[in-house]
Amino acid sequence: MEKRAKFQRPEMPDEYIDLEYDLHRVEASRGVLEMAVRQLLKIGFWKYDISNRKLVWSPSIYEMAGIDPEEFDGSLERYVQILFTDDRDQAALSVQTLDDPGVKLHEFERRITRKDGSTIYVKGIGERTQTVTGDVITGVVQDVTAERNRQSELRLLGASVERLNDIVAILRVDPSVPGTEAPIVYINSAFERITGYARSQVVGQPLSFILSRAEPQIDPHVLEAAMNAGQSLRVEVAGPIKPGQQVTWDVEFLPVADVYGKYSHWAVVARDITDRRVAEQRAAINEDRFQFVSRSTADVVWEWDIAAGTFIWSEAFDKVTGTPGAYLETGFDSWSRRVHPEDRDRVVDSLMEFVASPEAESWSEEYRFVADDRHERIILDRGFIVRDEAGIAGRMVGTMIDLTERRASEQRSRDSERLEAIGQLTGGVAHDFNNLLTVILGNSDVLRDRLNDPAQRRMADLIHLAATRGSELTKRLLAFARRQPLKPQRTCLNERTGSVHALLRGALDARIRIRHLPAPALWEVQVDPGQFDVALLNLAFNARDAMPTGGTLTIATENLKVRGRSGVAREGVPAGDYVCITVSDTGAGMEEEAQRRAFEPFFTTKPAGKGSGLGLSMVYGFARQSEGHILIRSAVGEGTSVRLFFPRAPKSGVAASAILPDVDEPALFSTGSVLIVEDDPLVREHSAHNFHALGYTVSLAASAEEALGALEADPGIFMLFTDVVLGAGMNGLELAVEARRRHPGLKVLYTSGYVPGEIGFNGSLVSDAELLRKPYERHELIRKLADLQRGPAPGG
Repeated sequence: MEKRAKFQRPEMPDEYIDLEYDLHRVEASRGVLEMAVRQLLKIGFWKYDISNRKLVWSPSIYEMAGIDPEEFDGSLERYVQILFTDDRDQAALSVQTLDDPGVKLHEFERRITRKDGSTIYVKGIGERTQTVTGDVITGVVQDVTAERNRQSELRLLGASVERLNDIVAILRVDPSVPGTEAPIVYINSAFERITGYARSQVVGQPLSFILSRAEPQIDPHVLEAAMNAGQSLRVEVAGPIKPGQQVTWDVEFLPVADVYGKYSHWAVVARDITDRRVAEQRAAINEDRFQFVSRSTADVVWEWDIAAGTFIWSEAFDKVTGTPGAYLETGFDSWSRRVHPEDRDRVVDSLMEFVASPEAESWSEEYRFVADDRHERIILDRGFIVRDEAGIAGRMVGTMIDLTERRASEQRSRDSERLEAIGQLTGGVAHDFNNLLTVILGNSDVLRDRLNDPAQRRMADLIHLAATRGSELTKRLLAFARRQPLKPQRTCLNERTGSVHALLRGALDARIRIRHLPAPALWEVQVDPGQFDVALLNLAFNARDAMPTGGTLTIATENLKVRGRSGVAREGVPAGDYVCITVSDTGAGMEEEAQRRAFEPFFTTKPAGKGSGLGLSMVYGFARQSEGHILIRSAVGEGTSVRLFFPRAPKSGVAASAILPDVDEPALFSTGSVLIVEDDPLVREHSAHNFHALGYTVSLAASAEEALGALEADPGIFMLFTDVVLGAGMNGLELAVEARRRHPGLKVLYTSGYVPGEIGFNGSLVSDAELLRKPYERHELIRKLADLQRGPAPGG
């Protein structure tokens, strides 16, 4: 067997072995480095073999194109297919030059569509060379997509900057010369449009060249400090860019770093904010005007920015809402949520329809507004709208007028008019009824005197009792109608309330606590004391009935000065000095409708048979006839308070004027001739019967004219007995004056159950007047005749 010699590596020094190892390592590192550089620069190598017309690519080109090597056959046709559609025709023509020996250098830029649908930009170059096997073209290709994108972005940015209405400038900073102004190296076309300067006039100039007359001046040292800190700077300057053009600029300086991270330039953006500042000044002026107008009126002034949906309220909004600071609320619901739920849809829909109507100019609605303390107010809301040329609503301004007091006053006026009308009707009915009762009472007296049969006498008594009750009813009706005869005198109401308080302590249920709160140094008033007591008792009994299980009844007095339009003045009590009497209870209280009707005759909240409905009516009539006022306040479950206001009596102590003329001093008479003047035939006949029964000779007249004729025909008539209210012509008062003028010694006795308001002082009678009130009984007539006989002389 043939033996081969074993190859042995010759002995080499260790240094050579290490060097060889290092050379291998360097070669490997160089390959890795080259690959890293190619990947970093996105470079690939290609070769075109002219002999076989095939392309050969390095792996990096396949990676760029996004295709696998087996998908590419090296043909020029396949190469053209992977290009972007719009580039294929031009590329097909270009590759034909590869076979042209006269073309040594080939440059191209193409777009390649990858399989994932993305597009890349590549840029390449190749050179024709000769080899032993024939000519070839070798070259490189680079992915320049990122660069092209940056260029595209820069073009878009440049185009955008050129189209901006803001001025954009680039200033170059020279850090080697601190404290100097940076020159302008770029400025956009907006500068030319706005200022009228050409770019060539300002490029190379400092920024102060443009803003030389602007205030405040921009300090270069401040800019330098901001640049060193890498901070932006924003200033506002105002001044003329060129003569006659005053502009306010918002100028922002943005530091820009170079590729080394060193700040080297300022990007300056200058915005023209002149219109904004003018608008702000106008808005400030309008705000001042808004505040001035809103403070000069008690109404709520408001402005609604419809686009923004915000409201501006005047401070008066606090008053109608009952909440301090409510005027600072800006939302739409600051108003809408307080509109009464029953009115809200109607009012909001009305407002929205108005806003949407291009032709509408003004809006108005009346609605209930619920304050935050749950009190309801009546609001009249009026607004005017500002629209653009297309009719689109921009804003509204308007006022909220609080009609609560006005509507309450109107309601009080209507209630007063209604009560006045009821009073006139009631007074007339009571007058006629009194005439009938006079006849019934008088004849029942006659029957009671003449009938001996007990059964018949009992029937006469029943007639008399019924007529007496009817008389009490008419007295209450006349009190409501303010037609009851009164005898006012200077009175201290503390004494009267004290007397009634003492009476009530024994008359009311022990479960009812009675408080009497008299005010010290109470002023005097001019009232009929007896009628005042009756009125106070009526109020106390009403309070008692409102507290069936017990409670507290309070009777209080106070001096009260009513001034201006505050407090009770808003409820109809005129300015002046009053004595106020308050009767309050802690009973069931009344609904609002019941309060409104409380003074109407026969209106009652008590069960059937428990009240006539005339108690408060009588109190109302007495207060009004005494030139006073009455107010009622009540809340269900809390109780009721009735306040009477009587005018303070004059300090001089002058009594009320008499409405009846004085009568002559009587002769001592028991018989004689009497003239009876009465327009009601039944009453006239009944009166004649009474005087005949007393032994008088009687003459009758149905009117004042007939009476004057009878006096002329019979000079022996010594007494005139006349109704105050007669038919057409003179009334009884005027008749008495004329009769006494003609016959000075004539005695006069008046009779009436009703005195209309136009006669005298609302029916008030002074203490020395001789009046027999209807209906009357015979013994009352006899007593009045005796009083007349003892009375003062006429004119005395």
